[in-house]
Amino acid sequence: MHTYIGRQPIFNRNGECLAYELLYRSCEGNNYATFNDNAKATARVIVSLIHTIGFPSVIGTKKGYINLDESMLFSDALLLLPKENFGFEILEYTHITEPLIARIAELHAQGYTFSLDDFDCTEAMFETYAPIFPYIDIIKVDIQASGLCNLKDSLVKLSSYNINLLAEKIETQEEFTACLDLDFLFFQGYFFEKPIILSGKKIEPNTINAINLINCIQENNDPNFISQKFATCPDLVYNLLRHVNSGAYPFKQKITSIKQMVTLLGPQKILSWLGLFLYGAPHMRPFGGEIFNNAKFRAKVMEELALICHKPEFANKAFLTGSLSLIDAYLNIPMLEFLNYAHLDDEIKTALLFQEGFLGELLSIATEMNHVMNTEKTLKYLEKKRCFNMEDLYEACHKALVFIEETSK
Repeated sequence: MHTYIGRQPIFNRNGECLAYELLYRSCEGNNYATFNDNAKATARVIVSLIHTIGFPSVIGTKKGYINLDESMLFSDALLLLPKENFGFEILEYTHITEPLIARIAELHAQGYTFSLDDFDCTEAMFETYAPIFPYIDIIKVDIQASGLCNLKDSLVKLSSYNINLLAEKIETQEEFTACLDLDFLFFQGYFFEKPIILSGKKIEPNTINAINLINCIQENNDPNFISQKFATCPDLVYNLLRHVNSGAYPFKQKITSIKQMVTLLGPQKILSWLGLFLYGAPHMRPFGGEIFNNAKFRAKVMEELALICHKPEFANKAFLTGSLSLIDAYLNIPMLEFLNYAHLDDEIKTALLFQEGFLGELLSIATEMNHVMNTEKTLKYLEKKRCFNMEDLYEACHKALVFIEETSK
């Protein structure tokens, strides 16, 4: 049985991704990550991280957080994961008992870190979980359950405990702005996958150069023509050379010219690379790193699914479509404005604007899997699809996570 681990980023106040919450996904029947046995789900995450996927390919150098309840807290399975790389989120319906408090205190003394999940700031939650507050490093405040209007008063109650606070389930700019004005150090939610787009930002020259090259290759894929266009963009030549020498390709010959690189890669691979190059230096922008990672995830999932569907002629287009699917959020311009610069294939444009056509269907699926907590729509949609099943989809997602970490090094 295949297992896919979804991940949702956790950000600091500067928009830097510090950690991931890791979420179990099964391809058994209609399992939408609703479990009768939470311990079983957590155990499968741990097994996958250790034996199947390998945690470096999922979290890289960041920290991973895994959900658990009282049954897993008493299990030694969590001790299999290195405490330097993982923390544990105590679920909001965990039954707090004296033996459990003692167990958490023991693990905390050994250096294991804990957060408290979905805290709604009600008196009942305070009363239930206050006994374990001394061993909690982060309280994740559910801002949807608490309500924006109540957050300030709720945080006053929490301030006396001297525990770091995370605002979770942030879905809008308004919610994020409100949380920034409060004592939250960390943030999590669907909003951060695609922050609000502010129209009118000027596109940087190196990005314009990359868009122009994409346009040129779409019009003429002759290696001599492409090489001449590259020669006018030293920054692109330098970065393409770094890409070729990154170990991503098994080329043995030494690179001696731009034309040689263009010939070795081929026009379609260069198009795919240019789609990712448009994201420039994502670590310099708030949330830029994860927008870039999400774009890479979608690109790789779409490429893999096109191949699984026996449509290799769509593989490069699929990769380029996925890589461009978040470029509007990254550049802070509407997608239509970007497409006015980039003269892309009509199938790609239709997919990016309306998620229609074969590429649009793949983008819709990759986007839903990118959400990691909202897969029901995808699963229902797949009932009508014959070219791949859930195991194929989760295998594509696994390869995409590996691709993200390999290309981040």
